[in-house]
Amino acid sequence: MKYLFHILLISSVFFSNSFTVSAQTYDENYTLDYINSKLEKKCRVFAEKKNLRVEFYAGGEPVRIDYLFPESIDFEKGIYFSESEGAVIVSCYEKAGKCIERDILKRDSKILYDRTNLTTTCANDCNGVVEAMKHLVKLYVLEDNERSEPFE
Repeated sequence: MKYLFHILLISSVFFSNSFTVSAQTYDENYTLDYINSKLEKKCRVFAEKKNLRVEFYAGGEPVRIDYLFPESIDFEKGIYFSESEGAVIVSCYEKAGKCIERDILKRDSKILYDRTNLTTTCANDCNGVVEAMKHLVKLYVLEDNERSEPFE
């Protein structure tokens, strides 16, 4: 009887585990790695505690830093691919005005803009990087935001 109980217990554990589907969730680190893998080497996105930082490089040195404040970014309509610029555009909500702080390092100047552009390596279909950028902003502004579907 004891032997039969052990067989039933082991069988139930085996079958319950074999039918359990664990969905992958795409967290901040995965999302950042995905975005940066789709951008040109001269452009990199970093997550900070309360904002996103986009660094632009020339000759291996940072020349410009854009600070994006996620609560001001229009993640519904303001993140899209511009074919003419070959970039993912990230824009502020209209009512937020100029919410992206641009720091030009050579000039030691800071100017506010209403958008930034992330130059990509994708040619036509950049939906994946657009979706990833939207997800990254949502991770900052929406509570319990999870994504279990791949970006592409």
